[in-house]
Amino acid sequence: MLTIGVIGIVGVILAVWFKTIKPEYGIMISVVVCIFIFGYSLLRISDIIEIVDRLSGMTSISKDYIKILLKITGITFVSEISSDIAKDCGYLAVANQVQIFGKLTVLVVSLPVFTELIYAVTSLLT
Repeated sequence: MLTIGVIGIVGVILAVWFKTIKPEYGIMISVVVCIFIFGYSLLRISDIIEIVDRLSGMTSISKDYIKILLKITGITFVSEISSDIAKDCGYLAVANQVQIFGKLTVLVVSLPVFTELIYAVTSLLT
C-alpha cells in the first residue's frame, strides 16, 4: 500500500507540475499513473481469488455466485476508474455515461442471483 501511495502522490505532483507547462502532459501523466496502479492491483487479484475460493469451500455457496461477485467487483473498478479519468480530462458527460453503463452491466451480470433469490422466496412461501 505504501508503494501505491507514493506512486499516487508523485504522479499527482508530476501531473500538476506538467499541467502548468502543457495541460495535455498533465492529463497523460494522470492516466498513466491510474493505469499503473490498476495494473499493480491486478497482480494482487490472485491472492483475493485464493482466499475467496477457500472461503467458498467452507460454506455451501456455489462457485458460480462467487464468480458473479468477482465479475461485479471488476466491472465496478473498471467503470469507476474510467469515469474518474474522463472527469479528470474534463469530459463529465462521458464520465456519467460510463458510470451508467457500469451500473447496467452490474445489473445484467447479477440477474442470475436475483432469479435464484426470487425462486427461493417463492418456494418458501408455497
